[in-house]
Amino acid sequence: MDFSHYTTKPVELAVALANTKGITKDELTDADQLLSFLDEYKPLWEGVAKPPKKGDLAAVRDLRAALREIIESGDEGVAAKRVNALLESYGATPRLSTHSGTPHFHFEPVESSMVCWLGAITAMGLASVIVEHGVDRFGVCDSGTCIDVYIDTSRNRSRRHCSNTCSTREAVAAYRKRQTD
Repeated sequence: MDFSHYTTKPVELAVALANTKGITKDELTDADQLLSFLDEYKPLWEGVAKPPKKGDLAAVRDLRAALREIIESGDEGVAAKRVNALLESYGATPRLSTHSGTPHFHFEPVESSMVCWLGAITAMGLASVIVEHGVDRFGVCDSGTCIDVYIDTSRNRSRRHCSNTCSTREAVAAYRKRQTD
């Protein structure tokens, strides 16, 4: 499923950021890890947001928790309230851009800090999913050994795991259990 020209990468970014803290490992414990994480998304923020500073780490980790709460909420009213709070607190303001030759919306503040940019773009991505497809597209992995979140892009809303790895691990475990019963 393609969420739209503008929201596909921001939605992926929101999920990836929410998943940087697992059951036993935190992938954002220092500024170098934050910069490494953001490198994959550099085409989105380069020229729009200022590069991250060492002091941004705590705020990004707070944003990560807020994004996870939205995805885990399971309720459109709760999710909408939390998304709206993020959009307001990070200064998301709609503006029309023509930089690619095709008019489209941007919501992140121009020349903003990395934290403001990241908060606005990820909140707007999740808002777009809620508006276009509903909060039931958000999910938490059904694997007993994983807490990662995902956006269900299947046609029939049947996704239950964050990745093929978790899905396969669960299927193998169920098969082995059936063999011993």
